[in-house]
Amino acid sequence: MIAIPAALTHWVVRMNHRNRSASWLIFAVVLATHFLEHGHGAWTWWLMALQFLVYPHVVYLRARHAEDPLAAEIQNLLLDNFCFGLWAAGLGFPLWIAYTLVICGGINLTAFRAFKGLLQALVAVAAGAALMVAVAGWRFTPDTSLRVSAMSMLCLSIYLVLFARDAHTRTVALSATRARLRKSEAALQSQLQAVESLQEQLTEQAHRDPLTGLHNRRYLNTALPREIDACARDGAALALLLLDLDHFKQINDRHGHAAGDDVLCQVAALLLQSMRPSDSCCRYGGEEFLLLLPGMGLQTAVERAQALRQQVAERRWLADGQSVQVTLSIGVACAQDAGMKPAALIDLADRALYQAKADGRNRVCAAPAEPQARADGVAAAVTPVA
Repeated sequence: MIAIPAALTHWVVRMNHRNRSASWLIFAVVLATHFLEHGHGAWTWWLMALQFLVYPHVVYLRARHAEDPLAAEIQNLLLDNFCFGLWAAGLGFPLWIAYTLVICGGINLTAFRAFKGLLQALVAVAAGAALMVAVAGWRFTPDTSLRVSAMSMLCLSIYLVLFARDAHTRTVALSATRARLRKSEAALQSQLQAVESLQEQLTEQAHRDPLTGLHNRRYLNTALPREIDACARDGAALALLLLDLDHFKQINDRHGHAAGDDVLCQVAALLLQSMRPSDSCCRYGGEEFLLLLPGMGLQTAVERAQALRQQVAERRWLADGQSVQVTLSIGVACAQDAGMKPAALIDLADRALYQAKADGRNRVCAAPAEPQARADGVAAAVTPVA
């Protein structure tokens, strides 16, 4: 058998061993006084010593080394009550002695099993008493001397005080544990909020272009289907602008990549200034940008594209301290309902952008939202905008 440190023994087993040892020692003095007054023989004294002085330590060791210490201790309590029944009947049911035994045993089991425990305690006492009556016969001598009665009262009072002290100790410990749990829960909640905030930041970073701060294509893959569905539910159009910086490679070649990056950031800032709260702006490729314009029809989107193109063309651009010329070619497409697939809508805008480049750049071309430009992805005619 593996030795279990006392500190690791179940707290119920330790508490009951302490209370049983102390209260039963006091009760042994009560019984000894009663034995002296009635002249009981030596065998009765030996039985009393075994029951009230040795027995508490034997059942403690049994519960301590059991696979289920708590269940073993409940069995010990039932055995206590059975023995109390034996003693009560064997002594002839002396009133205060029998009452003290029965009420203490009942309190013990009631504390752990409520009224079910009280009923079990009474049944165990009755079983012990019945066995003693069956073996030794019925005897009823309820009277006890004033001294024994007073000592029984004192023993019962001491036991109740010990029981109340343990209840108070457990209440204080439980309150402290609950306070620690609340504190730990608050700390855990704070950590969870920090983790959620970090996750949101990481998600936001994953959906942002590190250079311009605009949304990236990963964000677009989620946002575009959502916007198409939302506009379809509202019965509104969704315009898409695909913008490309004309001859951007020449800016990098002539002025350096730092200047090119500066131009991209400035153009991104200009696009953000022109956006409504419902719009989305993404860096679609190296020098390509994409705008999602919910609730905007094709004609309005073309006008918006023309305004952006003119702003860029008329602005004096400085990149990395150097003067550069920047123009935009823009392709415009529009989805009227949920029948348009995201890839088809982007393809329409890309074809329009290609046409704008083929027509000389620095211009806007629109792809009309015709029935053939739907989920089947069939190319529609591209309309140049003067």
